[in-house]
Amino acid sequence: MANTTARDIARKLGLSTASVSVALNGKPGVSRATREKVLAAAAEMGYAASKPPAAGGSRLICFLIYVDPDVGVVLETNFYTFVLKGIEAAATSLGYRTMIRFYYADKPFQEQLGDVLPDLAGLLIMGTEIVPARRNELAPFIGPEPVSFPVVILDNFTYSSQVDSVGNDNRCGARDAIAYLIGRGHRRVGYLRVRQRIDSFSGREEGLRAALREQLGPDAAPEVVPVDVSADGAFRDISAWLETRPALPDVLYAENDFIAASAIRALTARGIRVPEDLSVMGFDDVSVCEMVDPPITTVHSFKERLGREAVGLLHRRIQEGKSVRTARETGLVKLALSTRVVERSSVGSKNGSLRSVSG
Repeated sequence: MANTTARDIARKLGLSTASVSVALNGKPGVSRATREKVLAAAAEMGYAASKPPAAGGSRLICFLIYVDPDVGVVLETNFYTFVLKGIEAAATSLGYRTMIRFYYADKPFQEQLGDVLPDLAGLLIMGTEIVPARRNELAPFIGPEPVSFPVVILDNFTYSSQVDSVGNDNRCGARDAIAYLIGRGHRRVGYLRVRQRIDSFSGREEGLRAALREQLGPDAAPEVVPVDVSADGAFRDISAWLETRPALPDVLYAENDFIAASAIRALTARGIRVPEDLSVMGFDDVSVCEMVDPPITTVHSFKERLGREAVGLLHRRIQEGKSVRTARETGLVKLALSTRVVERSSVGSKNGSLRSVSG
């Protein structure tokens, strides 16, 4: 058959194009039986191999930004842009070309990635919005028969038992934040809890609740204020909460800096001074922290380093000839980066009195 392609062979055998490409190019990642089946079909169909890749194989990696319309966190923040900066710097230094794509959870895998799979040396997935409910849709990446090259998921440890993962230690970061607030005299914590739950937020909630129990007693708990993940939605939710509160807590602790900025906006609109009447604290340390008045005290996450460490791990896997499956067999890596509290002006010292909303 003239002009037979790897895609033709894949269609005939019912395999992925990526698996066929791996078998044809002699790379690890498929079983011996599959490789033999592919080579036999290639010979039968008259497949003519194209020019082989340069020494070392493909130098193309893809940074996939996973977007779930039902979650909506990624597009409401610019967190991933800082991570991308670290990825591009590390990838360039190692001689890789970086392709950037958005991957939408509600669209087919092949439709979004089928055209580039045979060319990839490895894949980085910005997994901020990956949730267990989408487990089946992740099968091409981390299922029983995953892609044939290495994969590293960033900013999510939900599937760390199935794929290499790099993220922030959100639990410890939140514990440090609460320890800092308590050290400043704050005991009554209002918790701006985002309705759209992701792995990072869950870790931050665990750390917050654990720190309150450890430092204030087993019955200590925050006052939960449910908020939307969008800045405008959070502003409306916080404003509505303020309408019903006869007295304020000592501090509002937000799950990210954009929610903290929305809190300052809502408080200011009601004439409540930050931090004189109420303190506010965020998490992530993104640029919005220094764009509001007062600047936001927050937990700094090492975003660019997150990208660099992910590329370094992916590079090691590529050098070792590992795929997702073979990495599992030899032991996966779960790398958690530390955080640190950054003091600015939005957290003051508690003066010992309760403050009314009407101020």
